[in-house]
Amino acid sequence: MTNKNKKFSIFFIILFLCSASMTAQDLSTAVSKDFSWQAVTDKVQRSGFYNILLDPKLMACSETADYTDFRIYQDLKTEVPYLFKKEILHTDIAGIRSFTVIENKPVIHGTSSFIFSNETGHPVDYVTLSVKNTWTSKFMNVTGSNDLKKWYGLVPEFSFDPSRPQINLPLTDYKYIRLLINDSLEAPLNITGAGQYYNEQKSTSPLSVFCSGMTISNANKTTTIKLAFAHQYVIDNLSFNITAPALYKRQAWVNGESFTLSSGQANEIALQQAVKTDTLVIRIDNQDNPPLKIQDVNAWQVPRYLTAYLEEGKSYLILTGNPGLAAPNYDLSFFADSLNRELPRIVVANEQMKHINKPASVAEKGFTLFTSKLWIWIAIIGIIALLGFMAFRMLRDMQEKK
Repeated sequence: MTNKNKKFSIFFIILFLCSASMTAQDLSTAVSKDFSWQAVTDKVQRSGFYNILLDPKLMACSETADYTDFRIYQDLKTEVPYLFKKEILHTDIAGIRSFTVIENKPVIHGTSSFIFSNETGHPVDYVTLSVKNTWTSKFMNVTGSNDLKKWYGLVPEFSFDPSRPQINLPLTDYKYIRLLINDSLEAPLNITGAGQYYNEQKSTSPLSVFCSGMTISNANKTTTIKLAFAHQYVIDNLSFNITAPALYKRQAWVNGESFTLSSGQANEIALQQAVKTDTLVIRIDNQDNPPLKIQDVNAWQVPRYLTAYLEEGKSYLILTGNPGLAAPNYDLSFFADSLNRELPRIVVANEQMKHINKPASVAEKGFTLFTSKLWIWIAIIGIIALLGFMAFRMLRDMQEKK
């Protein structure tokens, strides 16, 4: 090989590597240029479907109303279909918390008496009766006592429908509660017990949303709580730590929703609609009562996932933060029911997320020779044409020497 041919070969190899690198870089830029945040997942040990947990910070980076701007890419080039899923709160109905029955005295053509004892140590605001099947309604009233001797009114006479066995009470800490039932016209009800049905709604892994600041002010019989967050976080639940007074029941509002804060219960509120905000305002109506002493308010997010098929040993990039991006249309949506099961979970750590810096200053400067992709491609095409011409000259020279 002549020196001229060697130089040509080396030059061509260098040019090929440079153009390949530029093409790869351009591909990477093309994938992420319209997004503002990215996160990298760890490589999985085996191929299969996975739930990729979206950290509250990554959820905050989404810029569409229904979080439709998430995209997953394999090795910066292949778009990976996914399902966006919100974890369903599991409702565990634990049964009935029974009260001890002190007296159950049915009286034909008279007034029957049913007394139970509240031994929970907490005030109650309702009781659920266990009644044998019947379509008979009864008039009754409710009284309370601490010694079974002196009785005080709680609920005036009302009509009790056994098909709706819950009786609402004013929040009361009387040890004994008595139902006086009017059985003067019909046979008595067969009441077999009293208690409180309770269920717990809980997520297997609620995510804490970090609050950067809380301010509390009191004016015009209203307590206003302002929670500040570093990002536009998605908030599903709130929990209140109230230290005083011992007994309270207040109406409160957040984002147009009403809820009740009450002593004797865990003040954990599940919002009907998730809120995406960096400032959350909560108002509590104190009426003529002193303000509640609130130690802290915590915000929580129900876990959300991207369910996708990931291949062993592959690298995956999650992109978000594109307000103009419509929801993707994947075949995977037809198989959502079959994927509604426990799947291996991948957690994207905070250090694996980063903001995508967009060259805004370059765009503001307008066209330049070295930043314009048009001129880069013109240069590449020109070099290829030059190499083709040189190759043609070399082949012609070799033929002439023969």
